[in-house]
Amino acid sequence: MYREKYAQGRALHLYTTGRPQEVLPMLLEEGAPPEQAEQLALKYLKMQRLLATEDARKQLKTSQMLVTVGAVFLAGGMALTLLSLLFLGGSYVIYLGVLLFGAGVLIKGTMDKQAARKRLQTSST
Repeated sequence: MYREKYAQGRALHLYTTGRPQEVLPMLLEEGAPPEQAEQLALKYLKMQRLLATEDARKQLKTSQMLVTVGAVFLAGGMALTLLSLLFLGGSYVIYLGVLLFGAGVLIKGTMDKQAARKRLQTSST
């Protein structure tokens, strides 16, 4: 009896972990018809590439949001610091927490964005 859903999940896992040579023997072991095993392996490879591309696009979208949030916090911290300088008459407050948080989120978003673009390029080739 061929367990299609189980074999599909295992094939996707094998492709994701970089062991494509194990997919065809696994499909045959799970009872896939020998004349269809190669077609199934190709189908699952395409499915894995599609899922990887989708994940990379989601990561890219999330990282763009992080860059925006980081920039807003960074600009807000600078604006608050400048406003305190203007309105406190010679003394001022540096909003270090807001500035550091904004810079940290901005850096994380930028790094995630680069990683997502790299994943998107490798998954589409």
